[in-house]
Amino acid sequence: MPFIASAQDDKLCEHLISFASKSKVGKPLKVKLINDWANFSKSCEHNETEEGKEFCNYLIKNTSTEFMNINLSRVLSCSVNDFNLGSVHLNKISGEFSVFETPSLNQDITLNINFSIGDDIIKDFIEIKAENEPVE
Repeated sequence: MPFIASAQDDKLCEHLISFASKSKVGKPLKVKLINDWANFSKSCEHNETEEGKEFCNYLIKNTSTEFMNINLSRVLSCSVNDFNLGSVHLNKISGEFSVFETPSLNQDITLNINFSIGDDIIKDFIEIKAENEPVE
């Protein structure tokens, strides 16, 4: 069973919070990590933003190419208190959700996470969008 770091010791959390913190009102930031484990490769789309490029560079070097479910678990561990897939193995899952109160992140910033794992047609991906929407 691969090791899954906790949010406390996972540098991914620091990079995710840093990336999301740089979103501005009306200027969301988005990255999309795409795995092609059959060809043992991955890519990351960053929408030509410096913040996205920086986060993508980290993701490419520090995420699993074969196990997107581990990557998703790590992102969720950073985004939601007490989240853990534990010994659950995800064969096929897709979805999207928004996190409105991410630990260590300005509460005006929402994380929108869209993902697909195990689809026979679509390559595995996790898309993270940070939107700064002040509450009035």
